[in-house]
Amino acid sequence: RAMIAQMVQETVATVHGVNPDEPALLEEVTDLVEAPQAVLGQFEQRFLKLPSPVLVAVMKKHQRYFPVIHLSGDMLPYFVTIANSNGLAHPEVVKAGNEGVIRARYADAEFFYRQDTQKKLADFTPDLATLTVHEKLGSMLDRVQRLQKLAPQVGQMLNASAAEQANISRAAALSKSDLVTSMVVEMTSLQGIMGEIYAKESGEPAAVGQAIREHYLPRSAG
Repeated sequence: RAMIAQMVQETVATVHGVNPDEPALLEEVTDLVEAPQAVLGQFEQRFLKLPSPVLVAVMKKHQRYFPVIHLSGDMLPYFVTIANSNGLAHPEVVKAGNEGVIRARYADAEFFYRQDTQKKLADFTPDLATLTVHEKLGSMLDRVQRLQKLAPQVGQMLNASAAEQANISRAAALSKSDLVTSMVVEMTSLQGIMGEIYAKESGEPAAVGQAIREHYLPRSAG
């Protein structure tokens, strides 16, 4: 585990980048390889127009790649893959193959993002009726409507101002809308995260987007 972590950090340093802390990914990759060798790959600059969480999610979910970021926090157009061979005869072949795969994955994500952002986040809400929460509890739309009824009570408990109360109610109404977007259907780990991004794209107040993302927290135990 420590060897792979060091390999990744040394590799990203060659392009003046750093690797964000990804303990779960590191653990998974460690379990998959016996003779690790780090290979640096690159992808097209145009894909950096996609939200960073999308880029990282594609790398981690589909390919188990390690992302590379600049010290400023911005994504760099590189990734690190760990090959299961510590003596690759042709690392350039491995590099080219992985670059082709990530290019296709990002092209799909680019399509999903373009398709989703053609609509306002609120326009997705009616489609929540197609998602069943439980046969006795109704659809996800029913759940959202229950949240909307509770929202004013939460605002009162928090002594919220009129503006804050409006944001609470709006966040409740949009809280699950991203679940039926193409991006979240493809990568469920982005639920809430894409909700915030699409809320911003739709012109919603920043507080509404933040509430959509944060109502899923904590995302894991510990």
